[in-house]
Amino acid sequence: MAPSKLPAAVLWDMDGTIVDTEQYWQTAQLNLLADHGLPPLTEEQELGMVGSSMADAAEFFAGLGVELKPGEIVDHMNATVMASILKELDWRPGALELLEALHAAGVPNALVTNSTRILADAVVSTLEDPLFTIVIAGDEVENGKPHPEPYLRAAEQLGVAPDRCVAVEDSQRGLEAARAAGCATIGIPHGQTLEAHHAHLVTTTLEGITLERLGDLVEQVAGEAERRESAQTADDAANSESGAQL
Repeated sequence: MAPSKLPAAVLWDMDGTIVDTEQYWQTAQLNLLADHGLPPLTEEQELGMVGSSMADAAEFFAGLGVELKPGEIVDHMNATVMASILKELDWRPGALELLEALHAAGVPNALVTNSTRILADAVVSTLEDPLFTIVIAGDEVENGKPHPEPYLRAAEQLGVAPDRCVAVEDSQRGLEAARAAGCATIGIPHGQTLEAHHAHLVTTTLEGITLERLGDLVEQVAGEAERRESAQTADDAANSESGAQL
């Protein structure tokens, strides 16, 4: 029996969150730079790239000296990562199990990624069952993460309120986007350090995360928002009364 309190939907980042593709991106970046006689990225640069949109990544590599147009850089990266995905794809611990549990309970899953549609479809194609109701890809939005547009669009297409959704992310950029959209957030660090303030819940793994926990998280975040709104309303009323007495 499904728990009585469930999120309206769960919105999932892809790279590093549900599938371990970061190594594929690193290889693609290394090859791209080597082809143009450029040194590998520093550790600081690599960490700074986590969660970037493809458009931002292309501009970044062009700025480093890659003599290709941004669109050609995107195509090069897509082709390299796609080959790796189709050869082998590792799911992050607990991700597939939670996706399946949500699907069985009738909770829609949305894939919300800064990667392109072709790569998102490649990942989805490896699933035996259609676990994702919709896919929001980075090349189909005007503003990628950390802008909230991808998450707002996902909620809109699903017909649910963003503040009744849980977003699952591995990067600071992605969590910033999800929180700006109003979602409850879970951060699963993968390469990039996440602190408690980056998400409503930061955990090292999705293993053990239950449907009940997701429902409780939505209620917790909604309650905190209501308390903040009530406090603000009370402050506004007090300031208004104080001003009238003057």
